[in-house]
Amino acid sequence: MDSRFDAYRDAAGLEPALEFHSLRRSYPTHLIEDGHDPLFVQQQVGHDHASTTAICTRVSSGFRTRSLRRVRLPRRPRRSGPLRHTNWDVPHKAAVPHV
Repeated sequence: MDSRFDAYRDAAGLEPALEFHSLRRSYPTHLIEDGHDPLFVQQQVGHDHASTTAICTRVSSGFRTRSLRRVRLPRRPRRSGPLRHTNWDVPHKAAVPHV
């Protein structure tokens, strides 16, 4: 199978670093990056353990960054419209008697 893939790859003028196993890695990787459930992906590639599927995927750095941003602590929501001061925005002044 590898030799036939190599022949097609070479005939198509693709990089020699591209191997048949690259296709096996790219399928679960694209499924994960497209948002499919990890259990579904695991079943699609026939792995008994999720850790095996995790080893086989090579998600992009952009995907990792977006995923990490989603699970980070949520940012304070941006306000729309003009800024308004509320009691918690303005520090309380100490009561000073008028002299």
